[in-house]
Amino acid sequence: MVSILARRFGYQHLERIEDAVQDALVAAMKKWPFTGEPENARAWLIETAKNRVIDHLRRDGRSETLEAAEEAAAEKIEDAFLSGEIEEDELRMIFACCHPSIPPDARVALTLKTVGGFSVVEIARAFLSNKEAIAKMLTRAKAKLRDQKDIDVPSQQELVNRRDVVLKVLYLMFNEGYAATEGEELVRKDLCFEAIRLVAIVAKHPPARHPKVNALLALFLFQAARLETRIDQNGELLLLEDQDRSQWNKVMLSEGLKQFRLSASGDEVTDYHLEAEIAAVHALSRDFASTDWERIIECYDELQHRQFSPVAELNRIVAIEKLRGPHVALSALESLSKRTDLSRNAIYLLTLGHLLSLKGDRRQAATAFEAALDLSPNQPVRRFLKRRIELLRSA
Repeated sequence: MVSILARRFGYQHLERIEDAVQDALVAAMKKWPFTGEPENARAWLIETAKNRVIDHLRRDGRSETLEAAEEAAAEKIEDAFLSGEIEEDELRMIFACCHPSIPPDARVALTLKTVGGFSVVEIARAFLSNKEAIAKMLTRAKAKLRDQKDIDVPSQQELVNRRDVVLKVLYLMFNEGYAATEGEELVRKDLCFEAIRLVAIVAKHPPARHPKVNALLALFLFQAARLETRIDQNGELLLLEDQDRSQWNKVMLSEGLKQFRLSASGDEVTDYHLEAEIAAVHALSRDFASTDWERIIECYDELQHRQFSPVAELNRIVAIEKLRGPHVALSALESLSKRTDLSRNAIYLLTLGHLLSLKGDRRQAATAFEAALDLSPNQPVRRFLKRRIELLRSA
């Protein structure tokens, strides 16, 4: 809804549009329980939000806003569903938010907030930052967007220039869906499949088409193929080694392989290629025991050589444990902790607890899990940690 209305009224009115969309949703919540859902609920919501924006523009009283209001009022709601150069309004919005005047990290944060509907807490987790810093970043980005006169769908060449930022946005969107920051669900399938849908549109759009787009789509598909088996029938977290591989989505795995082959058509190996290969090794292994951990570590080594990431290093250390044992992995984790302060990072503490438990140090493992529990708002993760702590304390 925000994307459709932004195309109609202009991105400089983004904050009014967001407020109008919220008003429309509240109006639906109040009215529909008594009147019933309208035949075309989507059109009703957009029309209601559109009228709210028009009211705001008319109250402004300036000639340019009045003109926009009159044009929008005369437009039929069906026009909101017409396709343009980029068929999806959400994709239009993403490219518009990735304007060169907005700093790169702020582009990602603004797009996640505006198009993905992410909370400030979720964005902060994606950036390994705090919510106060992200809130300030969003305020500055919206001000930049409001001040720009040429915010719109970019030209074909500019679209190519903004592609990398767009792919990063979709990458973060999928990651948040794959492991939700908070709430009752471990997985937010809506975010995962929305990211897949949008990156597939980019992959089909001639000016934006590139092997790295296919690599990212392959990564998403390999990961999404396992979504249904990441939790059991009671909604509890299942580790990779405990998942039923016969239940992995074979259609997605097949399409992931197709996209991975297409990604090999260029002469560049990107981070998305390496991450897709890691996901492919997991997804295509016959069973957990036959996983090629050596190749996975090689891919992580290459990723870390390009640009060091604490999160990637934690994943690499988990792979090291599978190949070389917990003592070697703990040594690598200690080196990481000296390089980067991760004392308040839940993933680090969970990894530490896991490695200590494998080493046989139950007391310290339980302490690490308890620290991770304090930093984990996601309920399935919290229940998983509580079970591990109880087992360690009772042993």
